[in-house]
Amino acid sequence: MDQPTAACVTGLTRNSCLCAEDVDVRFAQEDQRKKYNVDANIIVEKWRLHKVQSPIELKHEESNECDHFEPLEFHGHWDVAGSGNLFNNGFTATLTFYDRELPVLKGGPLLNDNFVFEQLHFHWSDDDHSGCEHIFEGRAYSMEAHAVHYNQKYNSFKEAVDKHDGLAVVAFFLQATDDSKNELFEKMCEATKKIDKVNSKTQIPPDCLLWFKEQANCKGYYTYQGSLTTAPFCESVTWIIYPTPIAISREQVSTFRNLKSTPCEKTIVKNVRPIQIPEKNWIFIMYDRTGEAEIDRNVELRKKF
Repeated sequence: MDQPTAACVTGLTRNSCLCAEDVDVRFAQEDQRKKYNVDANIIVEKWRLHKVQSPIELKHEESNECDHFEPLEFHGHWDVAGSGNLFNNGFTATLTFYDRELPVLKGGPLLNDNFVFEQLHFHWSDDDHSGCEHIFEGRAYSMEAHAVHYNQKYNSFKEAVDKHDGLAVVAFFLQATDDSKNELFEKMCEATKKIDKVNSKTQIPPDCLLWFKEQANCKGYYTYQGSLTTAPFCESVTWIIYPTPIAISREQVSTFRNLKSTPCEKTIVKNVRPIQIPEKNWIFIMYDRTGEAEIDRNVELRKKF
């Protein structure tokens, strides 16, 4: 039987949003304004890409617009059943669910695969200007949240983590402001205050992800095939990144900086991986949806100089 045809996308692809507006962002991180100089105009038929480390800088002009994806669907992320745990593992605050059916992500660049929610965690820095990992149009934000999902066909995160189509991570930027608290995000902050000691955990209401519901319902996002930003840095991640930041208060950001990384009370000051630049003369390896690697000898995507 013929395999289904994969969508034609490039290394970095954007899905346009009808409701998007140009947001005036005041903060930029100069030392991370490095160009991800990949030829984004070459379209490949079999879109799974390999040998790309994350995070990267997202640039509108270097992406290819694709409006033909099916909508990205979030199923169960805002359910009120079951329970959640927030855990301080010494590197970040990690959310997991139990006693409930786990949320599922489908559609969009994930095509016909279903991805099961594994955990959500956060990245931040010692200031409000450089706590994100990805950079969007030279702009940096206060925090970045990653909702990690694994491909259901692999049965578990452990089995999926090193597969080329094993993971899907949805990323949201958070920006500290002088305005009042983001009430939907406050559930996360209140739980974070209870896990300041390393290896501590606390329960959190199951609807604790409502703070990104409005953003997730927006059509516009960027997607590319990259890697985990923490060890073992497996190149198995379909990244889905929403460029418009979610506003939270400076006080809410500072809550995360109180988390301890060691029993001797050392705090987690910064847990951000620097922007990754492809090696000289690197080549993308394309994968089809059956999982078989294929190098397109006619289309070599190399770093430009």
